[in-house]
Amino acid sequence: MNKVQIYRRRLASVMVSILRVKEAVFGLAKIVLLAIAAAVVSACSVGPDYQRPDVALPEQYNQELVQESTDNAGLIDWQAFYLDPNVRQLISHALEQNLDLKSVKSRLIAARSQVTVTDAALYPEFGLAANAERSVDSGITSSEPTLGNEFDIAGTVSWELDIWGANRRRSEAEYANFLSAQDRLNLAVISLISDVASRYYEWLDIEQRYQISVNTVQLRKKERDLARLRKQNGVISGLQVKQAEVEYQSAKVTLPDLDFERQQKANQLKILLGEYDYPLKVDDALQSLTSAELFPRTFKVGVPSQMLSQRPDVKAAEQALIVANANVGVAKSAFFPNINITGSYGTETDELDKIFDSQGVTWSLLGGITAPIFNAGSISAQYDIAKESSKQALLAYRSTILNAYFEVNDAMNSFRRSELAIEAQQELVEASRGYTRLAMLRYRNGVSSSLDLMDAQRSLFNAELTLSEVRRDKLLAMIKLYRSLGGGVLTQKEMRQIYDESTAIED
Repeated sequence: MNKVQIYRRRLASVMVSILRVKEAVFGLAKIVLLAIAAAVVSACSVGPDYQRPDVALPEQYNQELVQESTDNAGLIDWQAFYLDPNVRQLISHALEQNLDLKSVKSRLIAARSQVTVTDAALYPEFGLAANAERSVDSGITSSEPTLGNEFDIAGTVSWELDIWGANRRRSEAEYANFLSAQDRLNLAVISLISDVASRYYEWLDIEQRYQISVNTVQLRKKERDLARLRKQNGVISGLQVKQAEVEYQSAKVTLPDLDFERQQKANQLKILLGEYDYPLKVDDALQSLTSAELFPRTFKVGVPSQMLSQRPDVKAAEQALIVANANVGVAKSAFFPNINITGSYGTETDELDKIFDSQGVTWSLLGGITAPIFNAGSISAQYDIAKESSKQALLAYRSTILNAYFEVNDAMNSFRRSELAIEAQQELVEASRGYTRLAMLRYRNGVSSSLDLMDAQRSLFNAELTLSEVRRDKLLAMIKLYRSLGGGVLTQKEMRQIYDESTAIED
């Protein structure tokens, strides 16, 4: 038999023996578990059990929208709420490429793993320990120094008994942190969706006002040139030419600021999209702004109590309250003793190749208790801190609900105001156009002066600019209302997809 075969046989023997030791360790662990099973089953978790606090919410919001639909707007999927295909495309792109959202997703995956880390303290820990020692006696103390070897291998088990429920409270808190991470992801998704839609319509409003200003500048340039020609023919005075020049320059001076604003708003949108140069098609966008159906025609806002289950910020605030409540139990458990059990089972020999065949079985079982006696009030202070933190979390939870309630009310009021403003502004634009047409006819027929025409054109110009802004405000109010109701959260399928994608990246 050659050396390779010898080593293979020894290796096989080692593996078989390891399995035997492993079985012995589990046998020891089974004994330990049975010995303390009754104590663990009867153990309780100190500290208060969480109960959702009662919040005296009003039964209705201050105002009600027209309720012709059976669906609450906050429960509508964002693809069913945003009907503009351009907005849908931008939102889909942002949900895939936005860098801040990817960071929030990463924190969610880390929170899920942290739950596993914390839960591990609830179970025994098994291990394998191997040691080798070679020694020789001193020639001074021994007339016949001998060389000795000692080899041992043993399975180990250790467990901190969770008699007072400290580890269970930690597990409860960590799981609440994980759920809070899910809520923060949903909050980030809602914010991203609304920000993309808002920046898009703000950009379109500026583009529309820029186009109105360009058209007005071109029109007033023609009128200025016409005024110069009429002065040369002795029809009007130089004062009227100067007036036409002033009106032309007044319209022209608005272009630089609008041009800067439209570029700035486009850049903000590209940041949300996670790209340096995303193509934004102005003409198609402006056309869909006036011709396409942008939002559902009717929807209902529901009742305030639905916020508790719809808005991610309210749910995250409740999870923070659960964490603080569990930490009170952790702090209270510090007043009680800790109980630890450790054990080992293995073999010991002076020849390495016989370590698994040796009759030198070794085992140990050790139980220990540590209890606080004097700590200068540190444990009591930590307990007081935990209770106050729980109070602060409760106040933060109530404050979040209060702010959410009035945020919905403000969004509803903003929507109603924009509807009334659009109706009035459209009437003003129509009146201004009629005034401008009449003033133009009177001016060309020599009945009125150029001042009347310029005043009419100025009124129309301002009215058209304001109408664009009011339309923008209505769109933003719709977006804000949908966001305030918690619309746009991820479905369970989409949440699972995030976990699957993270696992695929790890593999």
